[in-house]
Amino acid sequence: MSEFFSEELVAQAKETSLTQLAEYYGYHPKHVGNRLYTLAEHDSIRIYNDRTWYRWSKAGNGKESGGSQIDFLMQFCGVESVHAAIKTLLEFQGISTEDRQWKNTLNEKAASHQAGEIKPKEHAEFVLPEAMPGTYRRAYAYLIKTRGLSQQIVDHFVRNLKILYEEKEHHNLVFLGKDKDGNVRYATKRGTADIYGKKYKGDVAGNDKNYGINIVNEKSTELKVFEANIDLMSYMDLKGDFESNKLVLGMTADNPLVQFLKEHPYIKTITFCMDNDAAGMLAMFGNEEKIGLLKKYEQQGYKTDTDIVPQGIGCKDWNEYLIYKKKERDMEESEPVETEHNEYLRKRKCR
Repeated sequence: MSEFFSEELVAQAKETSLTQLAEYYGYHPKHVGNRLYTLAEHDSIRIYNDRTWYRWSKAGNGKESGGSQIDFLMQFCGVESVHAAIKTLLEFQGISTEDRQWKNTLNEKAASHQAGEIKPKEHAEFVLPEAMPGTYRRAYAYLIKTRGLSQQIVDHFVRNLKILYEEKEHHNLVFLGKDKDGNVRYATKRGTADIYGKKYKGDVAGNDKNYGINIVNEKSTELKVFEANIDLMSYMDLKGDFESNKLVLGMTADNPLVQFLKEHPYIKTITFCMDNDAAGMLAMFGNEEKIGLLKKYEQQGYKTDTDIVPQGIGCKDWNEYLIYKKKERDMEESEPVETEHNEYLRKRKCR
C-alpha cells in the first residue's frame, strides 16, 4: 500500500493490462496457454489473467520472483519506487494523478479501460504547466551552480531551442519534446529544490511517451542518444557538439528512438551516450535474454557506436563527469603560477 494513494486508486492501478504495459515498454508478449502469456525477451516469465506475473528459476536456486504490475515496473522497466509505479499505471490508463477532480471521472475512465478503449496519450488531457514570467532565475541558478552547466548552454536550451523553461507554481524545470513539425508532444518536469532529500521528477500528464526531448539538424546524419536531459546538456557543454542530432530517451526503453527515426529517415549513424552503470550497459549491450540497442539498430542497417564517460574516475553519467572536470579545472587554476618575479623572491628568501 502506498501512503500517497487511496486504496481505491491503488486497486484501479492494478487493473492495468500487464501485456499491454509490457508491450508499451518494448517487450513482446507471447500467448502460451489459456489466459497465459510469456515474454519473448524473458521466456521464464508467466503472465496470468493479464494482471499478475511469476518468474521461475531454471536453476532451481530459489531466485523466483513475481507480483503485480507494480513489481513488474520496478523489476523490468526501471521504475524506482512503489509510488512512481502506481503513478505510472494510473497515467497509463489516462487517469491524471495531478487532477483533483479525478473522483468525478474515475469510474468512467475505468470502464473505458476495461473495454480496451483507452490509451493514455489519447485520453489524458495534455496541458503544459504555466511558465514563470520574466527571467527563470531559479532554473538558471540550479543548472549553473548545482549542475555545473555554463550559461551558454542554458541560454541555448531556453532562448534558441525553446525546449526548456521554469514552471511558475513550483519552479520546476520543464523540458519539451517536439515532433518533426515542431508541435510539443512530450514534457517532463525536474525539481530545483530538495524535497525530503530527493529531487522531484515527473512527466506532465497526458504526454506521448513515444517522443523525447530532441535537437534536430537535418544537415547531420548522426544521432546521439542519452538517458537524461541534463546529461545531454552536460555532453554539449563538454564536447561543444552543436552539430549532431540528439535525443533523450528518458528511460532505457527505446520508444522515442523508434519514433525519431521514423520522422527523420536521413539518420545513418546512432551513437549511444548512455550512463556507465548496470542499466545503461544492459540497454546498450544487452545480455542472453535481451538484445542490446547497438545490435538491434545495427541489424536495422544503422552504423552504431557508443560514447560513455571514462572509466575509473567514479562518474556514471555526463553530468557527473562535467562536474568532475570543472573541479579539476578549478584546482589547476588555484595552483600558484611560478613567475620570474616569484622565482626571484623565492631564491632571495632561501639565501
